[in-house]
Amino acid sequence: MRRSCLPSRMRVRSIGRTKCCCLPSRPQESRGLRFPLQDCRRRRRDWSRIKFPRATHRVEQINSRVGNKDVVLHGYIKTVRRVSKKLVFLHLYDFFTGPNVTIQLVSSIDANTSEERKDMHNALLKLPPFVPVAITGTIVKSVSPPAPDTLSLGESKQWSDSAAQDRPEIRLDSLVQLNSVSPDLIYTPETVFPAEKRHLQLRTMPELARALNMRSRVNDVCRSVLRRHGFLEVETPLLFKSTPEGAREFLVPARNRSQSGSGGMCYALPQSPQQYKQILMASGVARYFQVARCFRDEDLRADRQPEFTQLDLEMSFARQEDVIEIMQKLLRELWSKVLGVDIPFQFKRMTYRDAMRYYGTDKPDLRFHKLKIHKVFFDENQETRYPGAQTFYIRRGDAQLETMKRIHEELVAEHQVAGGPDRFMSYVAGEDTANGVPEHGLSAAEVEAINEALQLNEGDIVLLKNHFIHYAGSGTRLGQLRTALINKAIAAEVLKPPTGFEFVWITEFPLFSPTDDSEPGQSGTSGLASTHHPFTAPHEEDFALLGTEPQRVRAEHYDLVVNGVELGGGSRRIHDPELQRYILEEIIKVHPDKIHQFDHLLDVLGSGCPPHAGIALGFDRLLAIMMGTDSVRDVIAFPKNNKGIDPLVKSPSLITDAELETYGLQKM
Repeated sequence: MRRSCLPSRMRVRSIGRTKCCCLPSRPQESRGLRFPLQDCRRRRRDWSRIKFPRATHRVEQINSRVGNKDVVLHGYIKTVRRVSKKLVFLHLYDFFTGPNVTIQLVSSIDANTSEERKDMHNALLKLPPFVPVAITGTIVKSVSPPAPDTLSLGESKQWSDSAAQDRPEIRLDSLVQLNSVSPDLIYTPETVFPAEKRHLQLRTMPELARALNMRSRVNDVCRSVLRRHGFLEVETPLLFKSTPEGAREFLVPARNRSQSGSGGMCYALPQSPQQYKQILMASGVARYFQVARCFRDEDLRADRQPEFTQLDLEMSFARQEDVIEIMQKLLRELWSKVLGVDIPFQFKRMTYRDAMRYYGTDKPDLRFHKLKIHKVFFDENQETRYPGAQTFYIRRGDAQLETMKRIHEELVAEHQVAGGPDRFMSYVAGEDTANGVPEHGLSAAEVEAINEALQLNEGDIVLLKNHFIHYAGSGTRLGQLRTALINKAIAAEVLKPPTGFEFVWITEFPLFSPTDDSEPGQSGTSGLASTHHPFTAPHEEDFALLGTEPQRVRAEHYDLVVNGVELGGGSRRIHDPELQRYILEEIIKVHPDKIHQFDHLLDVLGSGCPPHAGIALGFDRLLAIMMGTDSVRDVIAFPKNNKGIDPLVKSPSLITDAELETYGLQKM
């Protein structure tokens, strides 16, 4: 008989009442099986790692009510500790509850133990971390050992935390090692794995595992609530067409040929299901939703990914109030069922103009609602060069004067510019500035007037912009400085860290905004672009301004903001094809060559499409807020980094000239 192609250390042997493969006798031998495939075919195979017993229980199901019972568990070895030569304790966990919930395994030997069993007992200490195993044993009463004296402080705490003092343990009969672990993988309780090892981050970081579980739970609740309110879940295509909606698109080459026979045909991944869901409103769907995948080729940051998920919904015969009512019910139930937190039945509301005026941003964090931007007007008799100024200040309170000066110095060092519209004035009130602030050209009279108008005391920090501006975009320069100063004051313990959740609806955005050369917009030539997307309906009271002063028209658009983060946005849509064409052709002035890209939508709207409104919540941002993290990467299983790269699988990747030729493309 020919010998097994497996190393002798891995041959199946009978131990206890089941079969178990002996474990490696040396750590470096856990590298796994190495043999040519053809050679294996000529030899007798031993599939000891493939065949394993079926589990009877999960780790979380082992309790005192199932005592004195034979069980089979699948899982991973977390720790192995030898109490003595004759006694070894192991902690086993599974992926259902994660590494924080373990069951203790006990292996013991005595003078009557067989040599084969002693080999298995001694081999337990060679088990590498993360190794998957199948174990059989008997549930017995737990007797947890003390932590060995040789452990470090971190290891002792881990040992203590994972000891199952109030749970039974399992007397180990056999253990089957189901795979090997690379000897290059070194793990201790203090190990932090890089993004290139995302699978190990997910395995070892409880907060990431908790995020995945919460994501699934939130998904379930959203679906349940929306179905209860008559919404139908409909999947829309991911292979769409390129249309100028406002963001850069990801294109997908297709092998299809144009009518001329040339290549270059492409799909576009959807920026959102916006057009499809409007089409559904004309297709007999009263209320639609989906947990949609969306794609935008934008500059990345902590709360933005090139591919992301949004909770998308649309309602026929609906207005702003209908959408807001549904969303408030949904979020109340989410916060209650998932977080155990009650939030108000009605959220606060604020117009875009008020948000920009008082907070310098269209995403105000109302946990700091009292820290507003003020307009200060000076008396005509005061010797000042300015009629007034926009100001923001932080009071010293109980903080040391030196602390306030240090905060101010850091703010100026990080945010001041030499000149131009972004330059600002600032100072710390007190003796040092009583005679003026020469670097900003502020005289003693001007400083006195500002201090008197704002009732500043020694140590208060004040920021100033010496002109009033037309509000456009997502924030003002003073609004950015306000946020930076608040963050520095929190870090220095001048302000208390905010707590709780503050929701607010921001309404009455401008329908159009000046075009920005850095953004694709809708490729129009008028100098105006839709602030959000070109399908947003104008405010009912502003229709008369469309033909004369379109820049003054308000949109029936609404953003939901919580704790300074835009959670989502929606609007009432244009359902009249003539109005939609007028905005595209006469106001935005989309190039005639691109108007035809909207022919399908205009045709649908002209088929009796009802009035409709909707909203899209950023699902990743929603999870980040509920988890209390600043980055959506913490709530996504496999996120891209700030360069748009997946470090684990190394995407995107280059393709060959031959592959390009298939699609009628070539490298430039």
